[in-house]
Amino acid sequence: AAAANSLVQFHTPIGDWVLELYDDDKPVTVENFKRYVVDGRFRDTFVQRHEPAFVIQGGGYWVTNRSTPTAQLDVVPTYGMITNEYHVGRTFSNVYGTIAMARQGGNTNSATSQWFINLTNNAFLDQVDGGFTVFGRTLVGTNLLNRFYPPPGASSGIYRAQVPGNPSLSTIP
Repeated sequence: AAAANSLVQFHTPIGDWVLELYDDDKPVTVENFKRYVVDGRFRDTFVQRHEPAFVIQGGGYWVTNRSTPTAQLDVVPTYGMITNEYHVGRTFSNVYGTIAMARQGGNTNSATSQWFINLTNNAFLDQVDGGFTVFGRTLVGTNLLNRFYPPPGASSGIYRAQVPGNPSLSTIP
């Protein structure tokens, strides 16, 4: 029997959303993402890019010394670049609610920590530089994604990623 896919829960000031990750179809990408979660590198990160009617992007920056007078932004420490798995396993299109890896333009195998969630049907991304690897989808919380379409107010919020139901991945408070 096939193993169940991993679930990741994002906690935000405006509510939580849950993503299903495609473990069997995009194993390198999913393991890379989960490594950042387990190692606490997504703790106190935030949506750093919001393109209305396109995507929200995170995984690049985090807040150090949060809730103190010395709080500041810092870059998420990254591991090495991973191979683009767009054509590995089943192929998933960049449609509303899916999560995909962000990468450097023109460099297909340059994804590290940054990811994006599609706010609309962005299937054209499937044809750019070998495709952008979709490695999961939103199961719960599309109502929160809809708050980014149209744009939210000045602050899109800080979130913490946590994988429920898996003690080895539930180390983020």
